[in-house]
Amino acid sequence: MSALADRAVAAPDRPSTSTLALMYHAVGETAGGTADAHYRIGCEDLRHQLAACAAYGPLTSARSWLAGGDGVILTFDDGDASHYAEALPLLLARHAQADFFVNPATVGQRGFVTWGQLREMAELGMSIQSHGYEHRYLTSLSPQELERSLLRARLTIEQQVGEPVRLLAPPGGRMPPDLGAIARDCGYSHVLCSRPGRVRRDAANGALPRLAVVAALPPAVLQRWLTGQGLLRLRLRYAALDLAKRAVGDNAYESLRRRWLAAAAERSC
Repeated sequence: MSALADRAVAAPDRPSTSTLALMYHAVGETAGGTADAHYRIGCEDLRHQLAACAAYGPLTSARSWLAGGDGVILTFDDGDASHYAEALPLLLARHAQADFFVNPATVGQRGFVTWGQLREMAELGMSIQSHGYEHRYLTSLSPQELERSLLRARLTIEQQVGEPVRLLAPPGGRMPPDLGAIARDCGYSHVLCSRPGRVRRDAANGALPRLAVVAALPPAVLQRWLTGQGLLRLRLRYAALDLAKRAVGDNAYESLRRRWLAAAAERSC
């Protein structure tokens, strides 16, 4: 582990008992072609959000926080090329850490980070973790396929990056009922999900909640999150959407979601 990472995981005298974990996706103009516009944020938006979060403590990774660190947790999913080109410089300017959850099957493909970039990010103190081997909903896999995917992802990232992989973020937040047990059998210590809420140390063995940052997130909303407000509304919305996904299935839900987002984009023009 790099010297910066060693310093970041050192436990403060009185670490907080809970914090927020923010979930980002693509950033800025260099975002890959597969980036979901609903989640893609501008570089200036990220810059301002990092400044807002820094007022509430260090900007840290889940890896560091779980090791006894403190601060607001930053995570980035999917391994988009913009994570290296756009997000990394902004994080370094803030002396921040973050977890980057990648799919080994897409690393090095057009629009995604390369293994060389991930190794450089790790040397700079970033945490490179697992998003599954491929970007497939884990609910679509059999228990045997799920185990193979999680184990292959962890071993591949560890071999390529040279640091332990202990965290898993399931693509799309889709979590089979037995994911926690299977993940532990595959060498993971924690699962980071998409369910809104605060990360608590006394519940660290369960799925750790995250708040999804979407395009054009109002600064006032982020401020409310940082002060512990507005989370109940997010949880209720998440529960309703989760019921919809279960009722119609992943494929039908994604089709409906794309149509709704396209209609919303047309109305905003």
